[in-house]
Amino acid sequence: MVNTMLFAQPARTDGQTDTFAHTVWRKLCHELQAAPAPLWAEHSTPQSLLARLLAEKLAEPIIPFASLHPLFCQILQQSPAIMVAAAQDLHAYATMDPAREGYVAPFLHLKGFQAMQAYRIAHVLWRNGQRLSALHLQSRVSEVMGIDIHPAAVLGHRLVLAPGYGLVIGETALVENDVVLMSDITLGGTGKQAGRRHPTLRRGVLVGPGTQILGAIEIGEGAKIGAGAVVVKPVSPFTAVAGNPARYVNSHTHWPVLTMDLSFPAIDYLL
Repeated sequence: MVNTMLFAQPARTDGQTDTFAHTVWRKLCHELQAAPAPLWAEHSTPQSLLARLLAEKLAEPIIPFASLHPLFCQILQQSPAIMVAAAQDLHAYATMDPAREGYVAPFLHLKGFQAMQAYRIAHVLWRNGQRLSALHLQSRVSEVMGIDIHPAAVLGHRLVLAPGYGLVIGETALVENDVVLMSDITLGGTGKQAGRRHPTLRRGVLVGPGTQILGAIEIGEGAKIGAGAVVVKPVSPFTAVAGNPARYVNSHTHWPVLTMDLSFPAIDYLL
């Protein structure tokens, strides 16, 4: 029987999740104070810290830093769920690579992490009816970081974009928790019909670089999609597919996102 527990620890309660997020932000601030970046120490709250990071990355002459920073601070202060999600994202980035030490490097330098937090702000703007502002933010993230996430998409926690460059996630896409997406991936739609037209990725899916997943199809939890695959049909949980078009390779009883193993047995019929 497939082991469906992605993590050994039990699911956290809301209180435990808040405590965990607080611990992550406290450790990050401590690391920044010890790092050669003294200007970052002036921010009294994690919200201000994250807002500054994103505003500096995304500012432009039309909407400068002086306009973005207070807007981002306000959204982050009014939406504490973003800070909780961001802390879980940051911890996922920091722990997926055993050679990486601490939270400073992924926070300051990994565009996948930064693009995710900008998406979360844009998602709030979209839900609040400020759609032009949300789309502007989406456009700036695409220009600066090479990652295009529609603000209406629904994305979970601990989502790792590794590194994520060339990633496109469409408007009606749904990506659950603990998913890893590599570079040059499209979660795209097909046709012009209204309603859901983009993929759903369940928990713990690992998607290799150069993959296209198209249409309102479901990729089951724990699935592994090989590099360069073109997926146009649903994928069952805990199975691996590869090729163009993607075909069944094998089944497994583990979570590929825990090992980041994208290797496949030699199969001569895959293109």
